[in-house]
Amino acid sequence: MKMKKRILLLLITVALLASIAYVSLSIIGDEDEGVHEEDESELVEEPVPQEEINNIVILGDSIGSGVGDEESSGIGDRYLELMDRDGDETLTNLAISGYTSSQLFDLIETGENDATIAEADLVVISIGGNDLNRLAFQRDLDLPVAFLDTLNAYLDNLEIIIGDIRTLNPESQIALIGLYNPYSLIIPELSDYLIEWNDETRSLVESHPDATYVPTFDLFQDQMENFLYEDYFHPNEEGYQAIAEQLYTLIN
Repeated sequence: MKMKKRILLLLITVALLASIAYVSLSIIGDEDEGVHEEDESELVEEPVPQEEINNIVILGDSIGSGVGDEESSGIGDRYLELMDRDGDETLTNLAISGYTSSQLFDLIETGENDATIAEADLVVISIGGNDLNRLAFQRDLDLPVAFLDTLNAYLDNLEIIIGDIRTLNPESQIALIGLYNPYSLIIPELSDYLIEWNDETRSLVESHPDATYVPTFDLFQDQMENFLYEDYFHPNEEGYQAIAEQLYTLIN
């Protein structure tokens, strides 16, 4: 009888020690797993910062050149201010008021600005508004047909423009400023076509590496009175600042 009690006591003791050992190993395992997870998180690399932007070129139309900004800053200078750098950056503004995509195409094809574009770290393009605007000044126009013809011609020009820039400068970033909608105030019949215009433009731009579409439609939509110049078409100081900030956010 005593022998049986001793054996039973021994078995109970062994079982108790095994339970303690299992719990201890589980705790240690949990601690090791936690350390392992922390180690993995520490091994995750930080995003590689984009190459510094030192040379900026602006191409395009009156919005590119800064018409309506009484402080004469426009997108480029306001973007530089947001960068808050040491002042060693260069800004070359080649935008010309009134330019259409075909005129910008011709300007680039001349080759006169090849060296400037080739040295740019960022090329900002504002184009397309005048292509669309000219539809409003043509009489006896079948607007749906004319719109598609104008859109397709613009997209063909833009494709070549971006391709030429990329040929001259394979490493630059390219940013195209999308259109906001002042037409509800001055040319209401064009408002319905603007979203399609922007959608097609975005698709084309984003099909190119290192090319960014900068949307402004929603940015301006509820701020027309605050963001437009007295001509009710071009941005004012606040409008240009909003575009520059949108550009800065997307590029940086």
